[in-house]
Amino acid sequence: MAEENAAEKKGVAHGRPGEFRFRIEAFTPETMPMARLSEYLKELAEILGEPKDVHLIAIESGSTVPVVQVEYESLPKVQERADAVRRGDGPRDSLVAYHRVNRMLREDNGRAVFQRGKRGIKILEFPGRDEAEEPFGSVKQSGSIEGIVVRVGGTGDSIPVLLESEGTQIAGCHTSRQIAKELAKCLFDPVRVAGMGYWMRDAEGQWLLKHFHIRDFERLENLPLGDALERLRAAATGLDDDAYQDLTVLRHGRVADGGT
Repeated sequence: MAEENAAEKKGVAHGRPGEFRFRIEAFTPETMPMARLSEYLKELAEILGEPKDVHLIAIESGSTVPVVQVEYESLPKVQERADAVRRGDGPRDSLVAYHRVNRMLREDNGRAVFQRGKRGIKILEFPGRDEAEEPFGSVKQSGSIEGIVVRVGGTGDSIPVLLESEGTQIAGCHTSRQIAKELAKCLFDPVRVAGMGYWMRDAEGQWLLKHFHIRDFERLENLPLGDALERLRAAATGLDDDAYQDLTVLRHGRVADGGT
């Protein structure tokens, strides 16, 4: 019995196989906002992968220390993924999540470490506040943006324009009063705006649109396939019924013989 108790205590001290700790030196469990902790855990899950086999089993006191248990079958994959992130050649989603954690730690004036067991080796270090944020410059480039006009309005000579593309709002667009008046007639319609944009790269390597000055635009039409083909037939030669069938296959896939 004494030997079993000693073994149990040793297991608690060094952690069970597959047990890891994410030690966040920024908050205590009493001061860590629950929403912020959820953000950290979400990014950690992205770093480790294997979402079905990685479990949060406890949060220890002191610093905020989520305790993570990885199923035995997934341990090699999780370890390999974490090692690749440490080397800087891991999957893109893991590397992006790693940089996001560092950015969050800088915002929270903290740092963190992901380690095996209570006193085990450090798997990943997150310098956070100790890491100087890499400066990224902006890029000025002409181009175009397609989207649905959601809002046009404001005061002054530069009028804000809000577009939406694939469910994402595109802010930072402005234009002159004259063009704004014409764009307002296209409210909730698709358009293509052209002009000069200013882009900035963030710490995760993503390019973000900071400002776009609209100099011109054109209204776009969402035509059914048949109507679009009729316009193509009127504008070009050599487009017959076979072309219509080919485009239908490209759009919907080929229907099996006897199908409807």
